[in-house]
Amino acid sequence: MTQTDSDRAGRDGSRQYDRIMKNTGLFGVIQGLMLVINIVRNKLVAKLLGTTGFGISESYNRSLNLVKSTTDLGLPFSAVKSVSECMEGGKDGQLDESILITRTWAFITAAAGALLCAALSGAFSLWAFEGDDTYALSFVLLSPAVFFSAIGGGEMAILKGTRMLRQIAVSQLMAVILTFCISIPLFFRFGLVGLVPSIVLVSLASMLVTCFYSIRAFPYRIRPFSKDVLGKGFGMIRIGVYFMITSFLGSGAFAIVANWLMKNGKAEVTGIYGAGYQLVAWLGMFVFSAMETDFFPRLSSINHDNAKVAEMVNSQAEVALLLMSPMVVGFLVFLSPIVSIFLSSKFADAVPMASLAALSLVFKSMTQPMSFIALAKGDSRTFLLQEALYDVFFVAAVILAYRWGGLTMTGLALTVSAIFDILSVGAITGKRYGFRFSGQVLKMLLLQLPVIVLTLLSVFCLDGAYRWIAGCAMLAVSLWISIYLLGRYSNYLSVLKLKIKNKLRL
Repeated sequence: MTQTDSDRAGRDGSRQYDRIMKNTGLFGVIQGLMLVINIVRNKLVAKLLGTTGFGISESYNRSLNLVKSTTDLGLPFSAVKSVSECMEGGKDGQLDESILITRTWAFITAAAGALLCAALSGAFSLWAFEGDDTYALSFVLLSPAVFFSAIGGGEMAILKGTRMLRQIAVSQLMAVILTFCISIPLFFRFGLVGLVPSIVLVSLASMLVTCFYSIRAFPYRIRPFSKDVLGKGFGMIRIGVYFMITSFLGSGAFAIVANWLMKNGKAEVTGIYGAGYQLVAWLGMFVFSAMETDFFPRLSSINHDNAKVAEMVNSQAEVALLLMSPMVVGFLVFLSPIVSIFLSSKFADAVPMASLAALSLVFKSMTQPMSFIALAKGDSRTFLLQEALYDVFFVAAVILAYRWGGLTMTGLALTVSAIFDILSVGAITGKRYGFRFSGQVLKMLLLQLPVIVLTLLSVFCLDGAYRWIAGCAMLAVSLWISIYLLGRYSNYLSVLKLKIKNKLRL
């Protein structure tokens, strides 16, 4: 490689780092704002409707999500790949056709979902409310929400596939704000009676916000009676169905664990486990949310070039690892006050469990980008195998860990499951696509992992001031490593620092 080629490669690599950091930061901030708004909303809903109303609301939403995830055939995810490939091809005709197919199938699945919700309203009432059929009319009235959600899912897939990231971020934030502004006044004025109208209006508002951006860029057209359009969508649907099955497997694995804990422990144990699991999932969203929105569409557009795929996956893993590591350290140090603020002192037992589980996010930072390779290539069976192996191991690990060491050890089971996941996905991906993590990724892992483990030990072994001093020192070290390495490979931090300085001068 000549000096010019080397310089060009360096600039391209720096731009890729800059893009990943910028988009991860953008969606991380959006996730943070959405989290805060949702927490405030949930607290107000619980206060206005009481525990009974909150439970009814959860039952409605759980049932509607089941209908939607069953009838949308995984289209909101699989359509992203199709649209991204056409976007990269640069041919407007192919892109317009892909968007037409996406919208046509989204309309069909939306109508089917709404009709199914109305037709099986009695069955959903019996299932969601333990044999009570008095909520059947409510499910009939809720059927438009399924329609609006499915249409919105198709339009969001178009925004992702065409990489309209700023519009996605704004629409997601606006949807959460509108949810707050619509639901709280309805609950305040009408109480439980406002629950069904709230769900329908919220889904309508979310759809309209998404459609505002997508239809402005691509005028709305559908052809639900065209055999040609329907036939061309079957490849997209096939990938989506596999993704839908993996989602069911994941939900089923979590349900099996929750039911087992309920039977072998008690409701309190299940609640604390769920709270700890959710805290770790929330932390992961700050980094992982950008992967489905930005990384997967870009990966899909170059899926036929294994060298470019490997380069992009390694870059994504490096940035995710460097961003996630100090977040995990900070999470470990400040977890007790976090639980007190966002939950309550009743969930104190979730702290040691979540602390052990937080380590899993470090390994997921590497596994997540790698696991998308199979989907980006349209190899749905391989993706299904990867997810099924993890789900089986996860269920067995949590059950054995609880029997061995109680609730705290279930956190360790999540980390062990994440290690198994990176090894199994790595073996499968390496064999099928020749992918290997770069030495740079492994170097970053070896630098950050000891710091995180030492932080974990200080949290469990030290008390009082010593614990805080040790924890804050480890946080400083982890931050320094990440900032130093990100600064070496990216100009984004320097540019951001300069922008902040200029604004402060103003």
